[in-house]
Amino acid sequence: MGGYITCIVLALIIIFMGYLIHAKRKLWLIAGYQEDSFICNKDKLAKLFGVFSYIVGIATFLLPFGLEFWGIISGMVWRQLINKPF
Repeated sequence: MGGYITCIVLALIIIFMGYLIHAKRKLWLIAGYQEDSFICNKDKLAKLFGVFSYIVGIATFLLPFGLEFWGIISGMVWRQLINKPF
């Protein structure tokens, strides 16, 4: 149960950080970003990193549920492979 709560809280933090980057244009949250040396479009950068953060947050949220589902299936397959006579 602790793994679920950890992944959900972490996913919410990542999604919130993506919102701050994408919607509020808080580019200082991006690691390695330097205002004075950046010469490209800042709106595109904010949108790209924001959407990327949304995707990572959603994947982090779904991770424990997928592991539980695929863990059961892989356990059943592994059990069949081990018990199979040669």
